[in-house]
Amino acid sequence: MFTDDKRNFRRMQINTPVTLTTIEPVAGLNYSAQCVDLSATGLSLHLDELLEPNTLLSVYMDATHPNIEPLKATAKVIRASKEDDGTITAGLEIIQFN
Repeated sequence: MFTDDKRNFRRMQINTPVTLTTIEPVAGLNYSAQCVDLSATGLSLHLDELLEPNTLLSVYMDATHPNIEPLKATAKVIRASKEDDGTITAGLEIIQFN
């Protein structure tokens, strides 16, 4: 299986809800989003509002199995854009797993 993708970690295609809470520059704002893919170092989201690059967020993703812990992480918005079809996407870099 060869790809042109130069990432160090493979991305898993998922479609699961995540909860985001801002840490900086303004703390305590909450957002709901859909995580569309996840890797060891980042995630890609679809959401209803455009996030500003460099915003720090607390990310919470519930587990799909009772024996698996939910994902809790601190992440930074690397990119955010509104696509031609109106979808808002964001790419987050995971800074730390909590």
